[in-house]
This record gives sequence, C-alpha cells and structure tokens, in this order.
Amino acid sequence: MKAILTDLKRAIFARGFAIAVLGTMLCLCIASFSEVYAILSTDPVVSVFREHNSIVHRALSANVLLLAAPILASIPYTTAFVDDIKSGYLKVYLTRTNVGSYVSGKIIACALSGGLALFLGLMLGWGVITLVVLPTEVYVDYPIASIAGEIVFRFGLYFAMGMLFAEIGMFASTAAKNAYLAYAAPFIFYYVLIILQERYFRNAFMLNPQNYLTMQGAFPLEGRSALIMLIALALLIGLAFYLYGQGQLQDDDSRRKLWSFLPKRKINLDKKQRIGKQPRVIKTLRQVVSVTNYNFRMWRGNVRVLLTFALAFILCFLLSDKAARFAYDMNTTMQAFEPFVWTFGDANSVMLISLMLILLFVDMPFLGAGVPYYLVRMKRSVWAAGQIVYIVLATLIYMLFIFAATTLICMQNSFIGNMWSETAAILGYSGAGKAVALPALVKTLELSRPYACTATIFLLMTFYTLTLVLLMLLLNIKKGKGAGIIGAFVFSLFGFLLNPELIKQLFSLPDELIYKANVAVGWLSPLNHATYHMHNFGYDLLPRLWQTYAIFGGLIVLLIVGVLLGIRKYNFNFTGTENGL
Repeated sequence: MKAILTDLKRAIFARGFAIAVLGTMLCLCIASFSEVYAILSTDPVVSVFREHNSIVHRALSANVLLLAAPILASIPYTTAFVDDIKSGYLKVYLTRTNVGSYVSGKIIACALSGGLALFLGLMLGWGVITLVVLPTEVYVDYPIASIAGEIVFRFGLYFAMGMLFAEIGMFASTAAKNAYLAYAAPFIFYYVLIILQERYFRNAFMLNPQNYLTMQGAFPLEGRSALIMLIALALLIGLAFYLYGQGQLQDDDSRRKLWSFLPKRKINLDKKQRIGKQPRVIKTLRQVVSVTNYNFRMWRGNVRVLLTFALAFILCFLLSDKAARFAYDMNTTMQAFEPFVWTFGDANSVMLISLMLILLFVDMPFLGAGVPYYLVRMKRSVWAAGQIVYIVLATLIYMLFIFAATTLICMQNSFIGNMWSETAAILGYSGAGKAVALPALVKTLELSRPYACTATIFLLMTFYTLTLVLLMLLLNIKKGKGAGIIGAFVFSLFGFLLNPELIKQLFSLPDELIYKANVAVGWLSPLNHATYHMHNFGYDLLPRLWQTYAIFGGLIVLLIVGVLLGIRKYNFNFTGTENGL
C-alpha cells in the first residue's frame, strides 16, 4: 500500500500532470471558443439560461479534444517504469518493497493520473466557460432540462479512456524500452482503431474509440455500457502489464541458460582472406553494401523508425479521407490506385508526406557504435557512398509503404482494372472534385490510365523526396546538425509559397497574367515539378515529364557529388551509441 501511495504522489504532484490538466482545459476552451465569442460579441449580450452547459456538451465532441485526449493522458506517468530502470532508481527502490507491490503501484498511479488529468482538465474548462457565459444568461418562461448529469457522465468516459490510454503508453514504452513511445503509442493505437472501423468495419461502431467519447452508436444500457467497457479494458490491460512487468524485473540468468546449447558462430578465416584478395572494385562494392546493411540493421528496435511509418500511415488515412468519404457517400466504386492518384496529385499532400522523412533521417550522417570500425577499414568516400545507397533505398521503401498504405486503406470499395471509375468521372467532369478539394482534373482522366498515372506520380514523389533528403544530408555535413532540418523546411516552404493560387491572391493578378505566373512557378518550384497535373501534356508551356525527370536527376547527382566532397572535411564526433530517439 505504501508503494502505491508513493507512486500516486509522484504522478499527481509532478509537472507532467499539471501540463496535462492545463492542456485538457485549454482544448475544451478552444473547442468552445467560437460559440462563446458569438455570445459575447452580440449587442446586447444575452444568452439562454443554462447555455453554458450546452456549449460544454457540444465541445466534448469537438475534434481538437478528441485528437488531444490520447496524447494528454500519456503525459503524467506513462514513462515511469522505463525511467526507473534506466536511471537505476529501481535497484534502490526494490530493496524496500517487493516486485508485486512495485508493479501494482506503477499501474495504479499511471492509470489514475491519466484519467484524472483529463477529468480535472475538463472540470476546470467547464468552470471557465461557466464564469464567462453565466453572467450573460437570462431566465426564460419555459422550462429547460439540465444536462449537467450528462456532462459529468461524459467526463467519466474521458476519465476511463484516459486510464486506458495511459496504460497502453506504459505497456508500449516498457516493451520497447523507450520512453518516447509512451507518448506516441496511445495516439497510434487510437487512430489505427479509427481506420479499421471507418474503412473496413463500418458497422462495428464499438471498435472506434471516438464513438465512446461522443456516444455515437446504439450502446446498450442507455450508453452506460460504454463506461463499463472502457473500465473493463483498462483492468484487462492493467492485469496484462502486471504479469509482463513482473517478468521484466526477474533475473535473466535462466533465460540465458536456455540458449546456451546453441553453437557459437565461427569465423571462416579462409573466406576473409579470399575477400581481402578480391579486386579493388569488388572490395569497394562489398564495403558499400556492408555500410548499407549496417544502417538497415539499426532499424531493429529503433522507435523512431516505427513512429515514422506509423505516423505516415495515419497521415495517409487523413489525406485520403475525402476521397474515401466521397465514394462512400456517392455509393460508387473506385479503381484501386485512384486514392493514391487523388491524394498525391496535390502539391500540399506531397509536401506533408515528404516532411515525415525528417523524423526518419534526422540524425544524418548516421554515426552509430560501429561507424569508427568502418572508418578505420575504408575510405571516407566509400563510407559516404554506403550512406547514400542506404538513403536511396530507405526513401524508396518509404514511398512504397505510402503507396501500399493509401491503396490498402481504401481497398474495401475498389476494383483492380486499368480504367477510371465512375467516382473519378463524377469528380472530374461535374466539378465535384473542386467542391471537396480533390485534384481529379479532366486532363488527368483524358490523357492517362490509372496504372501509368500512378507510376508517374510515384516516380515524381520519389524524386522530390530523395532531393529533399539528400539536401538534408549535404547541409548536415557542411553546416552541422540542425542545418539539414532547417534546410528541408525552407525547401518545402519555397515550393509551398510558389503556388499559383497563392500568388494570385497575394498580388491580385489580372487574368492575362495568371497563366504566365502559373507557367513560371511550374518551372521554378520543385514541389510543382512533383505535382502531376502541373506538367505539359501537349497544349501549354509547363515542363514536360521528361524535363522534370532530368531536372530532379541533375539535382540528385549534384547533391551526391557535394556529399562525397563534403565528407572529406567532415569532423566526426561520436557522442553516443543510442539508437533510439
């Protein structure tokens, strides 16, 4: 019992708990800001009696609060287990208690702090909104039912969901031995369930965690079953972590003995001697491959890689949501690759998905624990060539993942034939694409087929992202860590600002100059070069596809040469060997 109380004090009286409470309160206030501002801006300032409760009730279903809830719940105490292990505090603490009490304290403190952070934040937000709106309210002659009880029940749902999110974060961080995963895992788990329900199991409303918080769906027991279900899941995950946590704190000697019978790997000296006698070109290629393989081996257990692909998958879902919803609402099918074409035929989508690579390549050049051993056995230029090959292959793998994710997310309502669907025809010829902000242009439909169009868009995106990543590597080598990130954002911002519509709005160009501006930015902006419909298909002066390929190819070659030359004067600084974030 003493261990549990100690963990509760550590969780609730910590700075992270206060941040989560204030963040929840701020999200509720932001969600209700427009309604409160509308009331205060009227003259005279008058609102209906108990309007403040109605405003809070509607704000509880706002997207800003629904998206922030899993992140806020994970802030207070989800990293405690991993932090105690890494800091060595665990060794001192276990001498004063037993393993069962220690793990129980962590589970209870983590769950309660995550739930209370959301609950107290919502209570404070309710109080702020009440203080602001209540003076403007007037009594009316007709009775108005109080919804305070319903609001408190919804707060209880957030409390139970916060417990669940916090336990998931602790479980994930403990399994990966990485504290940062505690903050990302609840959000990823949250959105994966949303994707599964909205795209594959539309009738299984209980699979979507947002439906529990908004009470969307026919929950039994007048909605009370939602609270019961969340509490039951929290208890189940807590029990699973109790068993797993105890196993993590046990001595590893018995587990090592289980594998002691395996034969140790023997080094074939003859093979090493044969490799050393090979021609210089073959030896250099082997060294490049070895460096590339080493970088890919660093993906094992690297949470940053997991986060990059998980967040990219969620971003694909968000970017393709308009296309999928339009087809579902129109009750029409899609060609399998059309969601990819519609999503990444837009420049903004290409820019957003390419920026995710900053997280994957943020530590370029990659100075792991094995790099000093490579540098004493090969030239710097050979090592840099291995880095470049790794970057090219990793970028290609990332782009293939984006293509597969966008296709699979929308696969339930699609066909594989090489012809545009009825949905594409509606979007292109009726103008509905502009209404829902989907770039389904008529010339795309008339001058190409889905397979060829998809391959072209994929190639354009790959060239653009590869240019962005190699620019990051060159700047990191020339100017030091951090310069590559700034350069990547500046490169993306340059393409974003050179937008025909934006230039038209900023400078109020007449119609006769709009076409010239469109052609100019089509040639000058790398982001527009990566946009399919910003090319010449036979009747304008925009760049042709082969010209874009040549421009990107030239830029990539120049960046590679710059990296190989810059690595000669690069000052290697091995400050650590951690592979995590």
